[in-house]
Amino acid sequence: MWAGSAASLLALWVGRKGRGSARLRFAGRELVLHVNGLQVVGVTGDDGERLASAFGLFEGGEWFAEADKAVQGGQLSQAEAVAVVKHVLSDCLRDFFLDPAATVQLERAALVEPQGLNLSYPHLVVELVLGAGGEDLVGVLLPDPTVTLRRLPEFLKRVGALGLTEEGMAILAKVDDRRSAEEIARPSPHGRDTVLRLLAAAVGAGIVEPTPPLAEVPMEPAPTEPAPARRHRVWPWLVVPLIAAAAVYLAMTQPWRQPSGKGGPWSVAVDSGCQPSEVERLYRRQEKDPESLRVTPFGRSGEQCFRLVWGHFPTRELAEQAMRSLPPGVLARGFVPHVVRSEETRAGQSGR
Repeated sequence: MWAGSAASLLALWVGRKGRGSARLRFAGRELVLHVNGLQVVGVTGDDGERLASAFGLFEGGEWFAEADKAVQGGQLSQAEAVAVVKHVLSDCLRDFFLDPAATVQLERAALVEPQGLNLSYPHLVVELVLGAGGEDLVGVLLPDPTVTLRRLPEFLKRVGALGLTEEGMAILAKVDDRRSAEEIARPSPHGRDTVLRLLAAAVGAGIVEPTPPLAEVPMEPAPTEPAPARRHRVWPWLVVPLIAAAAVYLAMTQPWRQPSGKGGPWSVAVDSGCQPSEVERLYRRQEKDPESLRVTPFGRSGEQCFRLVWGHFPTRELAEQAMRSLPPGVLARGFVPHVVRSEETRAGQSGR
């Protein structure tokens, strides 16, 4: 998506948790999306008469409200109603993306009252781009793969919520605000076209944004300042022993730890990274609590990343139960915890 295009404006607005209405005009039609954060909570406008056969939508009616009426009337199940609205909305978004003359008008209007039905905009777009015919959208959503890709707010949380494969998550983890889509895709063992398609989906979903690389500004050396006068320390003979005693107490008791399982192949992923600095962070965290935390690799060669996992559990169910009450400070900020199958517990470590 190039800056200023209708598709880019819509993606950035949704990606920054816009609230209100987005009025889409394309191919002689008009569609209004009522959005609350990342959720589409209402749709009005021309559906091309594709909803009439499902639940008799009248012209100008709100799609979710009409779908809810059909559900209440026993005409179809809620899952079927959501599937119908999702399919028609996906077709409309595809037409909107592919229309070079499309426009979007963003309005801070009063939100439509949710009818119990809603759709995740990021999920909708990712499925649209990765689904059949999605290759036609790559050049629209990511016309210049040489521009730098930048993470939008809550990047890790949004990527984790998509339910992608580990390979897909490893590809998106390489978005680091410095590399371009081309630099990520070219060396990938998954193939350039596949990677660009996934990156285009992330752009269209409001998870990342393409930005021109920032020009490097030469920095002048800071003026040297005289060193501050040395202050006299007060009672060092008392402060130092107290600090040492506290450190010994914490090292012996380790009150922040909680039981992390009694051995087994299941663990809880609490952090991950692909870049050298991120992997270094994971190992530093492991060193602080090697009995409960460890770094494990995932992904294929060339796309290999690392995750920090917590605990050893004999069954997936026990790991999922423990995931609901992780110790304070274990889960990385913005990371979505999930249960993974890790290596078997090493001999002598069954007490983990």
